[in-house]
Amino acid sequence: MFRIIIILFLFLGSADAADKVNIEMPVSVNAEVDRNAVSIGDKIKYTITVKSKKGIDIEFPEFGDTLAEFAIKDFGSSKGGLFGTHTLIQWYILDTFETGSLTIPSVGVKYRLKGKTDWKEIHSEEIEIEVKSVLNEEDTETAKLQDIKGPLRYRDLTYLYVLLAVAAAVIIILAVIFILKKRGALKQIIPPPRPAHEIAYEALTELEKKNYPKTGRIMEYYTSLSGIVRRYLENRFRLKAPEMTTEEFLYSVRESRDLNSEQKGLLGEFLSHCDMVKFAKYSPETEEIEKSHVSARRLIDETKPDGFKGPRGRVTSDQ
Repeated sequence: MFRIIIILFLFLGSADAADKVNIEMPVSVNAEVDRNAVSIGDKIKYTITVKSKKGIDIEFPEFGDTLAEFAIKDFGSSKGGLFGTHTLIQWYILDTFETGSLTIPSVGVKYRLKGKTDWKEIHSEEIEIEVKSVLNEEDTETAKLQDIKGPLRYRDLTYLYVLLAVAAAVIIILAVIFILKKRGALKQIIPPPRPAHEIAYEALTELEKKNYPKTGRIMEYYTSLSGIVRRYLENRFRLKAPEMTTEEFLYSVRESRDLNSEQKGLLGEFLSHCDMVKFAKYSPETEEIEKSHVSARRLIDETKPDGFKGPRGRVTSDQ
């Protein structure tokens, strides 16, 4: 009986300790690079991903212009979160002109509950990078700078004659087309453009058939999905969405009257989530992937012209 009581105390003590760990460690950090072996001068993308519950302040370390033996050429961040989680991503573009086995050291990320003053810290793992020279040892010893070549000289006018002949042919063809159009020989009945939402629904259906998530092509899936939404918005509201970054596009939409505040919020969350997958190597769960597809279709449903019903855009009344 005495042994049973001792075992129960030990079990309850270990359960309390586990609960304390879960309370004290509500944050996870992961550091990774896009490749571990490069040639000298190549760019390396280094990413720090922090996941936490909402309501927790996160502070990333500041590196300045260098990180260990690597120079920081560019950096950026993104954030998102679904289902009560909060994901922050900080990325850096690194390069180095040192060769050999180099190490990106462990970095510390600080966190605290909102309203609290005491910071805690969690560390990432070290990452080994193998940097190779572009020259062999023999090439390094024998390589010498060569003098620049002199200016090229035209020895004949062959190229000039060819260009003139091509230009003359183009002018003649354009003149013939113009004359034929005038005579009505090239008159065509141009059909009206298809509604933007019909094109978008069709593209979403084709994307579903490709089944990218089940084959592990998550980044390709999100690239196609965000592209469908951007092209739809360009065709629907004459916005140059595919030519803008996400930040630029959301800024241009902020003052637009074409979308209400709820639709703008849905669009911002959708595009930010897509960018995390495309540019920050975030790996979403199956539920997040399905929710992203639903968000894209909902955005099209709510912004298509009045009088169009159903996923194929059947017209029920005149605009």
